[in-house]
Amino acid sequence: MKAMVAVSAVVALGLAAGCSGSDDAGRPGRAAGGRGEGKDTRDAVRVLSPAQLQHVELGPHEVPGFQIEKASTGAAGHGRPGTDRAACRPLVDALGSQPRPQPVASVVNTFAKAGEGMDFEGLMGMIRVSAYGRDGAATTLRDLRSAATECADGFGMRTGEGEPQEFSSVRTLGAPEVGDEAVAYRLENAAERAPSLITVVRSGSTLAMFFATSLSDPGDVEIPRELVRAQVEKVEVAERKAPTVPPPPASGAGEGGEAGDSAG
Repeated sequence: MKAMVAVSAVVALGLAAGCSGSDDAGRPGRAAGGRGEGKDTRDAVRVLSPAQLQHVELGPHEVPGFQIEKASTGAAGHGRPGTDRAACRPLVDALGSQPRPQPVASVVNTFAKAGEGMDFEGLMGMIRVSAYGRDGAATTLRDLRSAATECADGFGMRTGEGEPQEFSSVRTLGAPEVGDEAVAYRLENAAERAPSLITVVRSGSTLAMFFATSLSDPGDVEIPRELVRAQVEKVEVAERKAPTVPPPPASGAGEGGEAGDSAG
């Protein structure tokens, strides 16, 4: 069995997500619900080119205990998912393969926790690293914070393929102590025992988004800190070599999020 096969099951169940820097009880890494508002996003930023972004992907065995494999950008599904609550649109977009604001480029990898002899232990998920121009990365985190607050009592969605999903709650978890700012959430699936977990870390103009679930032990699912740390470190090394992009105009017009829409 390969990690890609395991994660295909995650996608089919609509369970793409990830938490980090806290356990299932929601004990915080630094501050529950997110870590800071980050640096002033009006400063000039360094934006990774599509070619540079290829070098931030983790290797197959780069993080001990995990099998990591390259995936297509459509691994989270095809088409843009819909939602019955406009305020929840940022969370729905995070779970799909067409995030808003749209990044300059993205790379996607799947991972599965593997034990001795590379037997898979239930934890599986996906890492999507996206480079944004100007303030797109900061906008995405700001919109996620707002959506998690507004949609704490849950929301319905429809995948890009038209499959209905229902989440009974959105719970804020402690964010990892890495990057410029970070958020972490747990989404309870109304139909499945396995929760969906999401962690997003911003380093400059780049977002590392972690999604995970565990079908064998849903009560203890998490994104291990070493996986998050390894990915963010590679992003930050690449960013130090990236070209600088001037700050947005004084009017503040940048990459804004889109309003939510109906699942239809």
